[in-house]
Amino acid sequence: MDTGKNSSSIFGSPAEYKMLVLKISEYPINKELLRRYMQDIAPSGCFVRESSAKGYGARPTEEKALRIADLKRRISEVDRALQKVPEEYRSGVLYHTVHHGCKGIQGGKGCSWSEKAFSFAHPNTWKKWKTRFILEYASIIGEMDHIELLNEYGPTVKQQADIYGNLTPDVIE
Repeated sequence: MDTGKNSSSIFGSPAEYKMLVLKISEYPINKELLRRYMQDIAPSGCFVRESSAKGYGARPTEEKALRIADLKRRISEVDRALQKVPEEYRSGVLYHTVHHGCKGIQGGKGCSWSEKAFSFAHPNTWKKWKTRFILEYASIIGEMDHIELLNEYGPTVKQQADIYGNLTPDVIE
């Protein structure tokens, strides 16, 4: 197995790392969705039902409550992972995680550790805290077992997966 420290050796695979970063990248969107959803909640009107309902009826209040709970859980998972990072690095680590790699993709801003906003610490310090943040997030959402399996069996699994990946429908039958 690769002995250098990179996303493959720490997170098990580049795909696992990308999946975690993509989930974290939804953080600002989830916060805005929650804000808008909470604004849209209005007390339901009073009504009288003249006959008993038969069958399953929609339960909009319960559905909204479940959606709100899901958004709050997603936001809380990122917030809890950020607690692992010293306060002076939190906003920078979160910003970099959300925006890194977006340069040139649909006009995204993107960012790099060499930008002025990150100049008060060495890039290796930023990378260390970003890695710890993402690993803590992985632990919170239950991905660490998968990462450990990828690290343990990664090279042989990758070879076997490449064999399966090259199969075409006529070969499978």
